[in-house]
Amino acid sequence: MPRIGVLLLLSREHHHSLVMARGARRAADHNDAAIVAAAIARMENHWHGLMAAHVEREERLIRMAGDKLEPESVTRILSEHSELRRLASGPCELEPAARLRAFADLASTHVRYEERVFFQQLQAHPCVAEDNAEANVR
Repeated sequence: MPRIGVLLLLSREHHHSLVMARGARRAADHNDAAIVAAAIARMENHWHGLMAAHVEREERLIRMAGDKLEPESVTRILSEHSELRRLASGPCELEPAARLRAFADLASTHVRYEERVFFQQLQAHPCVAEDNAEANVR
């Protein structure tokens, strides 16, 4: 289903996160500490430069449309947002390569779930279809 309103912007941002996840996975497969460290820095910059605001916009949409969304989907999305935040926003207890792999795996599955399942639910809600929906979630 073609995206409309704010979901169009969010879908475009998903592409950037999938590219970041692929790079994180590749870096994690290297045994070079400098490559892993650089990938961690890129991941954290990606979180602070794009993903944190993206997640906040999605969570605002959830609050706006929550009563019409499947509760299991909402629970999953919020839980995954929390885990992505833990992995990508700063220091983490995981070994660096494991952290990159965990981020890459979760970001990939999360984006695909949102695109295939969750955005279908959101797109059916009037708050997303309205012309001013984008302004309401910024």
